[in-house]
Amino acid sequence: MGHTQSLANWFTARNPPELDSGYAARVSTPPRPLNDRPVPTAPPDFAGRRVISFESRRATEMASLIQRHGGVPITAPALREVPIERNERALDFARRLAGAELDVVILMTGAGTRALVAEAAPALEPGPDSGGAPGGEGEASAQGMSRMTAALSSVQLVARGPKPAAALRELGLTRFLTVPEPNTWREILDVVRGLGDLSGKRIAVQEHGAPSHELYAGLEAAGARVTPVPAYRWALPEDTAPLRRALHALADGGAAITLFTSRAQVEHALLVAAEEGLVARLRERLARGVVASIGPVCTEALRAEGIEPDFEPEHPKMGHLVKAAAARSGEILARKGNQGDAPLSAQSS
Repeated sequence: MGHTQSLANWFTARNPPELDSGYAARVSTPPRPLNDRPVPTAPPDFAGRRVISFESRRATEMASLIQRHGGVPITAPALREVPIERNERALDFARRLAGAELDVVILMTGAGTRALVAEAAPALEPGPDSGGAPGGEGEASAQGMSRMTAALSSVQLVARGPKPAAALRELGLTRFLTVPEPNTWREILDVVRGLGDLSGKRIAVQEHGAPSHELYAGLEAAGARVTPVPAYRWALPEDTAPLRRALHALADGGAAITLFTSRAQVEHALLVAAEEGLVARLRERLARGVVASIGPVCTEALRAEGIEPDFEPEHPKMGHLVKAAAARSGEILARKGNQGDAPLSAQSS
């Protein structure tokens, strides 16, 4: 009996029983106390604060984003895209493009790309001598659009970002270069310089509401011949009452968070503020509140007006801007000693 037991003990020592895979973890790692377990990070939240947005074309989307992040949106459109009637420069651009008189075309915005193609295509309509009929007043026929697309496919296309890239794909154009973030004139210049020697190169630039003087100067310094082509121009909204109310709310302390998404928004907001006699109070309130800038170009415009933005988002996109503002506004306001929104006055409500 004793001899048999000793053999069994020897066998067990040499061949221990298999344990399930979680056994070692259960016996070697004691459970963490409840208060030591990871706590989920709270989602970014404006905590019910008012947030001023100067967005126009995407105002509804911006307001929805602010609401989803716990804010109360104050929508104050600062811009209006005004089409250029009988855009002779666009028509001349189309003729030069079809005549192989351009080497590179830089497209700055999605809306501008679509507008430029629509405004330029009538120049390529078949004339009476070829048996075709020109399009109606400023309208491009399918044949004019087809010729415009073919002409664009014959040159090097550069899209400033995803929106003009999407507009090109809508036309069936897939061979183009896309400028990386943050999509400023500096990145555009780097991409175009990467094409090689620019001496004598003929480059057309689709303007986005206003000239890009820095880009033109950089291209010309590299030896290129630049042709700006406007597709629309920026103007104030026909109804500026919401913008004026928002500026009064900001000057009165009724809102402490502002979101800027373009240079033109900054310029127009300050223009209307000057008309209302609010510039000094506005700058003071902005310094004590949260100023969010979507990217470097917008930041440069703010600094040119003596306004220092608190941050730019990681990516120059509207959703990233709102999320970052929701996440950081509380800390920024606390650091600046800002107690939050004051009641809205009758003028700003």
